[in-house]
Amino acid sequence: MMGGLMAYSRQTKVPEASMERSERRGLARLLLRYPERREALRIKAAADANFRELCDAYEAACEAASYWSKSGEPVGPERAREYTQLARDVEEDILRNLA
Repeated sequence: MMGGLMAYSRQTKVPEASMERSERRGLARLLLRYPERREALRIKAAADANFRELCDAYEAACEAASYWSKSGEPVGPERAREYTQLARDVEEDILRNLA
């Protein structure tokens, strides 16, 4: 039984070479944020290019929110809020895609 579980896990792993760096980083963020959904996230990312694009968009929004939250620019806090909301919206799309 254990061997079957290990084989299943290896089959559903996303081939790293087929994903862009930002897609991998976005997926990694999601895997950390939702440990209970790791398997479903991996399966979806392995099978669906559109889902991988959502992971890319999630990474971009998270990175932008981080950048603007550290920025000394007057518009920094506003931009940080905007990108944080965008990241939440993309995250909701991702979770809907898992259902």
